[in-house]
Amino acid sequence: KKGGSSGGHNGLKDITAALGTQDYWRMRIGIGHPRTLNLQQGVADFVLHRARKEEQPLIDEAIAKCLEAIPLLCEGKFEAATMQLHTVK
Repeated sequence: KKGGSSGGHNGLKDITAALGTQDYWRMRIGIGHPRTLNLQQGVADFVLHRARKEEQPLIDEAIAKCLEAIPLLCEGKFEAATMQLHTVK
């Protein structure tokens, strides 16, 4: 995704402050929401809590997919990288 607000994410706030703009590309990995997963947990606790054991392979797969897109990003082929990331193999 290109641009947008930090959405309350402190890491993105720091990056935006350092760059002086919100207009930069970012990769997002969704983690779901405690309510949709039927968990009795607040959002902050859910986001900051260590991933469950059964989730780790999915996280590893998402990170690997992001790493595969880095060469396209380095070449400035942002749209191609986006397509690669969102194509199911």
